[in-house]
Amino acid sequence: MGAVITDNGPDDINPLVGALTFNGQVGSFLVNVTTGLSKPIVGGSDLGQIDLNSVNVLTSGAGTLRLTLEDTGYLAGPGTTSNLLGTVGGTLTAPAGSTIIIQSWANGGNLVPDLGPDQIGSLGPIGGNPPPGSVPAWPAAFVSGPGAFSSSSSGDFNNGTDDTFSLFAQVDVNFAGVGSVSFDENQRAVPEPASLLLLGAGAAGLGLLAGRKRQRRNS
Repeated sequence: MGAVITDNGPDDINPLVGALTFNGQVGSFLVNVTTGLSKPIVGGSDLGQIDLNSVNVLTSGAGTLRLTLEDTGYLAGPGTTSNLLGTVGGTLTAPAGSTIIIQSWANGGNLVPDLGPDQIGSLGPIGGNPPPGSVPAWPAAFVSGPGAFSSSSSGDFNNGTDDTFSLFAQVDVNFAGVGSVSFDENQRAVPEPASLLLLGAGAAGLGLLAGRKRQRRNS
């Protein structure tokens, strides 16, 4: 079971452009107020930024919930080297053996995983392998067990000959039994100093696709 939801699509309960919010049942998971933020809501002076947060997602038993947020069309000068900064913090309340796995990427080719058409129901795997050329914020995905967690990491990526890039994040929560999770994952791309001078469930998934000329989100 899962959902794919587009910004301002029929299952996005947030009317603001650049903010997707889902609240509902996905398999054994009660997804309480999961929100993906993108341009123009967040970003400021950064080249690009997305934020994925969930408040008190509950499960009635063992299972895996995958949440994916992605957006395309961020602007950077051709050949620009930029720094991708990833941060996350939250709390996993679940039996021993439960884990949360977090990773985020930038892609200088403006590519993102294909989450499929908007729908809520029976879906195949959501997210999957990152497209070629994707650079992760964490050298290896951040993994934590039950309890409070926090982490930050960064990686450099090059925008190549194009002037656009994409950002996407993926969070997998593996519950060994009844539990809940709340977290906030943020990633932003900023120019390197030299570039600044140049510029002057069971199994279930939730994928959010923000921004884009055709924006979306998936659960």
